[in-house]
Amino acid sequence: MSQATPPPPPADEPNILGKIIGLLGLLAVFLYFTGWVYRWAYFSFFQLEVATLDLPVESFFIASFQALVGNIWAIFRTAIAFILTAILIHLTLWLIPKLANAIARQLDRMRSQIVTRLTNRRQRFWARQIESLANFRSMNLSAVKYLRSLIQETVVVVWTLIALFYLAQWQADADALLDAVNSTSSLPVVTLINSDAENKTALGRKLDNPLINPSPTNFRIIGDKKRYESLLGKEINDPNNTRVWRLLIARNNYVYIFPALPEKTANLRPPVVAIHESDGGEPLLILSPQAAPKRSR
Repeated sequence: MSQATPPPPPADEPNILGKIIGLLGLLAVFLYFTGWVYRWAYFSFFQLEVATLDLPVESFFIASFQALVGNIWAIFRTAIAFILTAILIHLTLWLIPKLANAIARQLDRMRSQIVTRLTNRRQRFWARQIESLANFRSMNLSAVKYLRSLIQETVVVVWTLIALFYLAQWQADADALLDAVNSTSSLPVVTLINSDAENKTALGRKLDNPLINPSPTNFRIIGDKKRYESLLGKEINDPNNTRVWRLLIARNNYVYIFPALPEKTANLRPPVVAIHESDGGEPLLILSPQAAPKRSR
């Protein structure tokens, strides 16, 4: 006697593993999006485009946690944002059927007006077609259930992305402003020493004679000459630490450094100097958490 085969599972049985994989994939997209927006807003504060820095993918995931739960205020702001997002999602899902019904009623009125105006035989044919089209209920199709689910998921994803965008942007702007000011910056203090045997560096002081400006003989300039001249003589940290050079990032053979602001000032951002590592031979880069102590008089 042959053994009876078990009945197949119901067609509508949920695929738990598939849902978990889909949820993890969506979570990864949200985290990457948040980290990318955070990096974009942070480096935009310093007038750098994140796409040109060629940052590793994993750095965006790490940055997303900095944006959402980096400190107590970020956690509080994230919690409030997600509560408001949930409310907006609920209101949107409640409003969509209302708008759909209002549009359907308006279309019914338009259909009735068109049908009543078509009186002759040929027009009656088109009237029947219009009435048949208007009476066609797509709600009876099995695909409508999928369409409703798609609309609901789209609403959830869109509102979540909007919330994550502003959370990441706000946190990035706040962090960039803190890092731009010397007293609150978490960026390392930088000391960069190049070999300038070929006179290829347009900015910097000589170690044996820091009072001499770089020779302008072999250089050309495009842009704001006054901005360049404003940096001459300010390449070295001053004794009172009111001007301290800090490292923003080093990527793709470029070192991005800037003089930190002495104090927080509205709408004031420091200039960023990009130095190619091959311009002066093999550079010596010294990083430290803070500047050298003030000199005693």
